[in-house]
Amino acid sequence: MANSRRTIQALAWFSALTTATLLAGCGAPQKTTSAQVEQPAIPVQVQTVTLTRMPSGVTFLGSITPYIQTSLSPSTSGTLAEVNVRPGQLVQKGQLLASLGSAINVPEINAVKQAKAALQGSQVLYNDAKRQYLQAKVQYQDALDVYHDPLPTDQQVLNAQNAVNEQLAGLNAAKVSLQKAQLQENMSLGGGNTPQDMAALQSVITADKAALSDAQQQLTTDQNNLQVATNAYQTAEKDYGSITQAQVEQAAQAYNQILSHYQAWQSGTFPGSNPYYDTLQSDQSTYQSLSGDYSSLQQAQETYNSATAAVSRDQSSISSAQANLTQAENNLANANPPSGSNANQMAQLTVTAAQAALTQQQIQYNASLSSLQLTEKLTADHTQAKQSLAQAVQSLNQAQESLQQAGNSVDQNQVQYQTAVTSLQTQVSEGEVIAPMNGIVQSVSAQVGQAVGPQSPLITLASTSPLMATVNVPTTSIGQIANGTTMQINVPSLNLQLSGSVLDIHPQLDTNTNEYPVDVLINGQPQGLLPGLQVEAQLAQATEQPVITVPADAVLSLQNGSEEVFVLSGDKVHAQIVQVGTMSSTTYQITSGLKAGEKVVVNGQNILSDGDTVRVVQTNRSKGR
Repeated sequence: MANSRRTIQALAWFSALTTATLLAGCGAPQKTTSAQVEQPAIPVQVQTVTLTRMPSGVTFLGSITPYIQTSLSPSTSGTLAEVNVRPGQLVQKGQLLASLGSAINVPEINAVKQAKAALQGSQVLYNDAKRQYLQAKVQYQDALDVYHDPLPTDQQVLNAQNAVNEQLAGLNAAKVSLQKAQLQENMSLGGGNTPQDMAALQSVITADKAALSDAQQQLTTDQNNLQVATNAYQTAEKDYGSITQAQVEQAAQAYNQILSHYQAWQSGTFPGSNPYYDTLQSDQSTYQSLSGDYSSLQQAQETYNSATAAVSRDQSSISSAQANLTQAENNLANANPPSGSNANQMAQLTVTAAQAALTQQQIQYNASLSSLQLTEKLTADHTQAKQSLAQAVQSLNQAQESLQQAGNSVDQNQVQYQTAVTSLQTQVSEGEVIAPMNGIVQSVSAQVGQAVGPQSPLITLASTSPLMATVNVPTTSIGQIANGTTMQINVPSLNLQLSGSVLDIHPQLDTNTNEYPVDVLINGQPQGLLPGLQVEAQLAQATEQPVITVPADAVLSLQNGSEEVFVLSGDKVHAQIVQVGTMSSTTYQITSGLKAGEKVVVNGQNILSDGDTVRVVQTNRSKGR
């Protein structure tokens, strides 16, 4: 606003007069001169007057307001664990502003752990069920192969008989070992080496030598058999090695399929000969040829494997017989150990081990004998193979059902685990305050450690885009405004001129001021605008004309109501009466008294008088707005 200059000048004049009078009354008389003492130049700032555009009409006061303002709080109650923002901080959409402590999530965390454990347990059961299913499938295939096995029955019986013979030989060897151990124990307990004892030890050596010789002869025989089996297997491999089980199965499938067509035709009442006969004969011949050749290859391989195993067992028997002979010779050399010595204890342990070995060998012999009897029975009656196949089918179906149930359990536990995880994520998100938009934090109402909840706002967030101002329009001017009306916005604190358009007219009238709030959407994205900054708005007239404007502080109000400014001329200033037109808080329109190009004092004018000498320290040039 303009200032009263005359009062200030009167006070300055009175002060100077008083000082001069006091100086004149003190000391020696002063000599006067005709020349006045020159006053120093007063420092001022000036601005050159130019034409500029200034909207005409009524000014509406208001402030910068957020387009969207929202209060944020967690969706659940708890203790505030962290606050990541402060008032005035710009935030981005999706940014974590604050969060509650993890204590509220303990039930959901426990539920996730329990669901995960249940899922892992069901997965273990599923894997076990899958393994059992695969085993049952292999057993089924084995039973199916046995059922369809074209291997000659005499070879099966022969293999079983060989196994019985091997186990019988092992049984006899175990009996001999037990007898020798018992004899050694008796000698140890007797505490002497009588001629009878020495003879017994010598008989053991003789028996061990005989056993070693038998084992060596058996090895020679089995090595010869292995050579024959090797030659036979190599011949079969050369003749039938290219045949695979898959080819045999495909041939069997083709044969069974054409056989079903052939039988269906035969059972029907179709005229003429069966059209599938030739194909049936061809497929049957192919299947039988492939099956027979493949079986020959398998039989040769099995014979070779059996011969190889027999040689290996013979070599083991020789090693065992050699060890027994060495032990017997050592026993003869170390006869007559004292009673209760380590040798005596070792003899007792040897008896115990020999008895256990005999028992185990007897069990294996009985098992091989049972297998031989079963094989002989199977060769006479194929019913057992059918029963074995039926049992394998039943086991396979049960394993498949168990696998399906285990898979369903895994699926259910997977759903429960995912549900628990989702619940935990929801609980965590309910304890977090996330920015729903880009904006600026206006307030934070709680600190870390305080209890908060959805019932009270925690953070107030204002949008920063788009920018908006809300101004108060009196009822006398509201008729000139509608949505989309262009307005000029002045932000005095930033010395910023903006433009915008009316967005909304609030329908609520303030009865105290007789004004309506009007929202004005500001064009562009000017920097530095904060909610609450004071603004002045005017209607943008289509017929704006360039006018003379000066800063409001440059205009001084006189006591008689006139307005004046100081105009610089050379190094002196002169008071100039002006007429003021449109006014704002920072700018006055000058309708008369000034012209473009003159320099007006804009700083220091309050202490000036007409004709004062001044010194310009800075020149401000007005700029078009």
